Amino acid sequence: MSRSSQARRRESRLVARPIKPDPEWSHPAARVDMDSETLQNGQNDSDEDMNDETSTQAFHRPSTGRLGRSDAPPPSEPVTETTEPVLQQIRSVSHAVLNSPTANVEESFFHDSFQDIGKKLKECNDTLGELQQLGVSHDVQLPELVLVGDQSAGKSSLMSGLANLDLPRSEGTCTRCPLHIRVSRNSDWSCRVWLRKEYSYQPPDHGGINETDVTDADPFFPWIKMPSTSILEFKTMHDKNDIEDVLRWAQIAILNDGKPHGLFIPGSGGVAVNMSIDKAAEETTAKFSPNVVALEIKGPDLPDLSFYDMPGIFQNPADARDDYLVNVVRNLSRAYITHPSAIILCSMPMNTDAENSSTFGLIRRLGATSRTIGVLTKADLLSDTGHSQWLEIMKGQTHHTGLGYFITSRPQGKNLEDLKKWEERVFQDQSFDRWPETFKEFSDRCGVEKLKAFLSERLGEDFAKSLPNIKSKVKKHLREIESKLAKLPELPQNVELEVQTALLTFGDSARAKMDEFIRHFGPLPFNFRNCLLEIKPKFILKDRSDIPVLEISDDESDSASVAQQTPSKRSAPTQMVTPAKRRADAAMMNGSFSNGSVKPEETAPQPQPGAPTGGHPALARRAVIAEPFNKFDKVGRGFRTIRRVREEIQEKTKAGMPGLISDEVYDDLVREAIKPWQGPTRLFLEETMKDLRSKLDKTLSQALDSLKERTIFNQAKAAVHSCLAENSAKTKHELLQLYADECERLMTFNEDAFRQYREYEQISLTRFRHKMRMEAQVERTRPLLEWAEMTEENRLLDHKRREKELLKLGPDQFAREIEVVAYVRGYYRLAALRFADAVSQRILCRMIPEIRRKLPSYLEDKLGLRGPCSQSVYERLMEENEQTANNREMLKSEREKFGKALASIELLESGARGGDNAVDVMDVEESTQPMSVSHDVNTDAHEGEA
Repeated sequence: MSRSSQARRRESRLVARPIKPDPEWSHPAARVDMDSETLQNGQNDSDEDMNDETSTQAFHRPSTGRLGRSDAPPPSEPVTETTEPVLQQIRSVSHAVLNSPTANVEESFFHDSFQDIGKKLKECNDTLGELQQLGVSHDVQLPELVLVGDQSAGKSSLMSGLANLDLPRSEGTCTRCPLHIRVSRNSDWSCRVWLRKEYSYQPPDHGGINETDVTDADPFFPWIKMPSTSILEFKTMHDKNDIEDVLRWAQIAILNDGKPHGLFIPGSGGVAVNMSIDKAAEETTAKFSPNVVALEIKGPDLPDLSFYDMPGIFQNPADARDDYLVNVVRNLSRAYITHPSAIILCSMPMNTDAENSSTFGLIRRLGATSRTIGVLTKADLLSDTGHSQWLEIMKGQTHHTGLGYFITSRPQGKNLEDLKKWEERVFQDQSFDRWPETFKEFSDRCGVEKLKAFLSERLGEDFAKSLPNIKSKVKKHLREIESKLAKLPELPQNVELEVQTALLTFGDSARAKMDEFIRHFGPLPFNFRNCLLEIKPKFILKDRSDIPVLEISDDESDSASVAQQTPSKRSAPTQMVTPAKRRADAAMMNGSFSNGSVKPEETAPQPQPGAPTGGHPALARRAVIAEPFNKFDKVGRGFRTIRRVREEIQEKTKAGMPGLISDEVYDDLVREAIKPWQGPTRLFLEETMKDLRSKLDKTLSQALDSLKERTIFNQAKAAVHSCLAENSAKTKHELLQLYADECERLMTFNEDAFRQYREYEQISLTRFRHKMRMEAQVERTRPLLEWAEMTEENRLLDHKRREKELLKLGPDQFAREIEVVAYVRGYYRLAALRFADAVSQRILCRMIPEIRRKLPSYLEDKLGLRGPCSQSVYERLMEENEQTANNREMLKSEREKFGKALASIELLESGARGGDNAVDVMDVEESTQPMSVSHDVNTDAHEGEA
């Protein structure tokens, strides 16, 4: 028969019987664009349109005689009356394509091999089932059937009928996790089972779970969403008698999330072999799971269907501790119902009141009734009275659904063949006495066989309409995955060259960076030196004996002597002792001046931060201690009182050698004065290493920028830090030796510098001591100017003024002690400057150059590149860090998944899928995209990401 005659015969059949518009075609998942020119009077523009291979493709619902579906409209669906036949078509005209939601799709699914979609329902449903099984539905919306209902709503019986298989109906067997069942025709019977894991079980440490733990953010608590889906092969069977045990063990494996699934495989798993199935079911870690057990069932006389069976919704668990499961199971059904491309099968038993259906109420609240098919189960248990509510439902008057209702009857205790005959006797032959005559008008919607035909056709049509968009999205995801994989290149061929080039680049850059570091070391050495000068020992130069005490006596002979002790008339008011004066005198007697009445050495004006202050007495002014040394600003204060210095001199004077000051006095004071140097020295070294480590880290990051995701980057960074740490420890030891030398004894051969510093300190201390004595006489004194900043004229005037005032004060009883303090302070300044230079020299002239010389060879040794097995070391160094490696493996798994999805679609488009011996894409490994992840590998990394 010619192509044109075949087209005319199809046209005549289509025009002969009107096709009502499907209300669900308004749904996004099922929408197609039609050329308005082809809808006038239900006729084509011309016979030539049907002859052209790229012209209009006609889609219609086949008759009941061909696929078992009734021609009559569903009673609960609105009926659109037409005066003339209407033919729904898709034309490949330009303006129709521009208005199509799939206008950007590169290849069109609707080509010559799909002129009659009714003949391709098996291929469409097989492809749809494979895509669902691959788990791409989370990224690409797929049409799907979702079976929901309350507990004891006959859902398990309905599921067995749809799958045309005696699936187990025992309590708890099929209701504790979602089942994805895919059935299709094949010459040989087989059943393949997978576990599809998207959530991990993470119960709280305390063990108890409350209803409040189940939230919108955690709808299945304590099951937590994983970054990616893991598909695990469980078992394949060829004997129908094995399916109940395998299905139950698969569910037990799902509910024991923390254990390897292989333990529960019947016939081989350790738990399955050594424990009864009932005991294992009672001891599962979790009681419900959102993870999926997937079954692919093939066999003769099976329908072409793919659907999800959800756990039944319930209200009151047997154990009050499981109240949270009410919300978990409800949220599970909610998640599947809200899929915009899902067709919902809502099971409602006819032996209860329809208004008691919690599931239907949930569907209504979610706005999914337009995508819902109501299935009235347990028709054999319908009571003799109360038919009215079910008649109203079938007529679409109450509990309205967009796709109408079907009625089923699946009594317990019958096998599949008996159940099929039973429904024929009840609904077709009307030989069941209890079945009301009033339901006869709905016989075309009674029985599981009618329901299966309707679902198979509906699902295949929806999939065919949305396939171009699905294919486009699958390709888009593949491109995104390939783009992400391109940023994670595989191991280069010449790993030795890559490593050596990177290390050579770093070595050159590091040497240049350290040269620059030495040239521009910054203010740290100056701040260190200033810190040492500013924490010099500070002596309290005012003594209690500086305040004159007038002794009052009733002996006239003493009057003259008392009068002679009075320095001036202005000192008379001191005889009036006030409480404040008593506190001040007591403080002085105790050698304490914390109340501020008597102070240590007065400080001179402060120069700008960072200015040099120690090289010459003229520059010897107190500086602000800069960071990070400012935490030592209180060191040295209150070092000694002048009286305590006298006591130490006396304690260490040898018997019979009066007037001689022992060397121990100077040594002990100097040792104690330089003791705090350890803190600033350690901080100087730490700050130097911190700055150097930061600069080398930045240099390494730039030199190994392309290898940051490789093992070498972190190991090279660790080696650099190790090199710095070793040299820092060595330098620290050397600095401690310098410090120990300074503490060993007082020694210098730089006599000129020492004499200069001691003279300067002698003048400064003498002037300050004179000021303290004057203030003790309640004389107003002028501010003490810094000696180094005074002109020669001012210095001469200052000297004459002090000489004049000494006539009143008399000789200073602590003159010798002032000389000792000046000696100690002069030596301290000399030693501090010497030590500051030596420390800076060790760091800048020894430590950093040594690091510069040894760093490249140190890296090679530390990385193991000089050993006999260097090739394997190079390969190990070029491996990725664990996170990046996991990310790549996850992306490869995703690429494999979407590659198989695209291959399945292309098989369908090419027409190569037809027949019992069609290639199963689930078993295909694409040669152009080698994959390393098998079904047994659980990929935990997040897609596209880290």
